[in-house]
Amino acid sequence: MKKFSLLGICLLGAFAISAQTNVVKEVEQALKASKPDYSAAINKIKPALTDEATKNDPLAWKLAGQAGVGLYDELFLKEQLDTAELKKDEKLAAGHGLLDCYNYYLTAIPLDRHPDKKGVMKPGKLTKGMIKTMNENYSQLQTAAIFLFQASDNQGAYDTWEMFLTLPTNPLLGKDAPKAYPDTVVGQIMYYQMLASLIENNQESNERALAKFKPTLTTGYENPEVYIYGLEAARRLNDSISMVEIAQLGYDKYGTSNITFIGELINDGLNRNDYVSSEKLVREAIAATPDTNVVIKGQLYDILGVVYERQNNDEGAIENFKKAIEINPENGKGYYDVARIIYNQAVRLDDTAKDEAESNKLVTPKLLEAADYFVKAYELDKDNLTDIPNILYRLYYRLGDGYQDKAEEWQDK
Repeated sequence: MKKFSLLGICLLGAFAISAQTNVVKEVEQALKASKPDYSAAINKIKPALTDEATKNDPLAWKLAGQAGVGLYDELFLKEQLDTAELKKDEKLAAGHGLLDCYNYYLTAIPLDRHPDKKGVMKPGKLTKGMIKTMNENYSQLQTAAIFLFQASDNQGAYDTWEMFLTLPTNPLLGKDAPKAYPDTVVGQIMYYQMLASLIENNQESNERALAKFKPTLTTGYENPEVYIYGLEAARRLNDSISMVEIAQLGYDKYGTSNITFIGELINDGLNRNDYVSSEKLVREAIAATPDTNVVIKGQLYDILGVVYERQNNDEGAIENFKKAIEINPENGKGYYDVARIIYNQAVRLDDTAKDEAESNKLVTPKLLEAADYFVKAYELDKDNLTDIPNILYRLYYRLGDGYQDKAEEWQDK
């Protein structure tokens, strides 16, 4: 067995420490060049940030941050001077370059503390320069976040905006922290964070989006989509309590200008079989909606039809569904809902008919009437009402002789 001397082991350890220290020194010199290669500097310094010999060296972290902000500046200037937009990989590099700079500096600052003559820990000589750089580039965090968002790095964009929001109150910077922007700007940034989180669309990101809802409201930022995004986040998380709460806040703020809010409140009423409050809400919304807003008013009458339908009041449902399409003839769902009720009436009549003759007399006219409404609905909104061809196939098949061709026509769609 080969033997190693204690001296050899010590020399090996000293060599490793020396190698890592040399890396830091080499990067420091490289960044002093007239035109540094920032990407190369970042790649070279990264191992020193985790190595035992240098991971607590504030200079290593400071140099990593210096290379990151240098890369951002270089790419930002390129976009300003060139007519072509930065490529996706360049936007990613620029955005992360600046975000990483701040994270590196915030790691370096606690390491760069030394005792004075009285033993009190004071910031070292590196800290002042790092804080100066963070203040000078603070507004650029917004641009870095946009770069990352445009490059589809939604998590990176969220984190960069979060750095922008939290830096003014970071205790590591204290009184030297950058001044916070006005609440309206802060609210808009939170709104962007909600959007980025919803696009990311996983459990954690949806939770982040919902968590940003109330803080965004407290800033006074005015945008109905804040409520819509909050509703969507709550829906994805199956948080029915938050959905109703947000819908109520949205309705209180914006009324019927967007029926998403009142629609959610009506759904809640229907789920609780509270038809009185549901009808009251719909009628209030109808009264508040100008006749010129045919899309919204038509949708509201359609909703009122659903309220009646849920109470097994077919005539009331049909009356309001027809009112919906009278107001807005382009409302495909209105035609579809009329057709559904009439079709279901026909099926019930067929089930209770005494004989075939009575069935043909009572059922056939209703099925044909329902078919006309289904066809019109499909013409208006075939992208969303995709079940209509199958319904019409079964409807004509049920009619029997004389309708086989129509059944086959819809079977193929």
